Amino acid sequence: MEDKELIRRIHNGQTEYLNEIAGKYYDDIYYFCCYQTGSREDAYDLAQDTFLRFIKYVDHYQYRNLKGYLLTIAMNLCREYLRADTRPLRNPESLECIETLQSANPPSNPHTSENTLLLSDALRKIPEPQREAVLLHHFYGYKNREIARMTGVSCDAVKSRIRQGLSRLKELLHQSDFT
Repeated sequence: MEDKELIRRIHNGQTEYLNEIAGKYYDDIYYFCCYQTGSREDAYDLAQDTFLRFIKYVDHYQYRNLKGYLLTIAMNLCREYLRADTRPLRNPESLECIETLQSANPPSNPHTSENTLLLSDALRKIPEPQREAVLLHHFYGYKNREIARMTGVSCDAVKSRIRQGLSRLKELLHQSDFT
């Protein structure tokens, strides 16, 4: 069933379709939160909070792009979490989230596993706004205009964040001899 129809039914009181939405988009939200926090437990909590917030405000939701809307909620929750997190910064080389991602989709090539860890490490080292823009554009396929709407910045700012983020990633990966 299409998202628009699911939302229509939910607005008509058929709340059982909320489970279908959660099932359809949970992995994307969870992986996004993993890349943002570097922690499986934190990503799990933030993904759950994303859907709880969506459920709380579903009556006010006007259909546009449901996955983008959910990612926007997740992005805002991750930002709040990272600002409020008083623990020492995690060591990017021990990103337990990446192990989860790899176990869900095991690489066929041993170099792919190592490259994924290097890329994840590099992603955690770039500034949060750049990381968000790069993830949303290159991993989730959103256009700059959509990312601008999701993040509340101009299209030019999104282009700049993507360009700067990719440039910084390239530097970091070159330092790691990414192959």
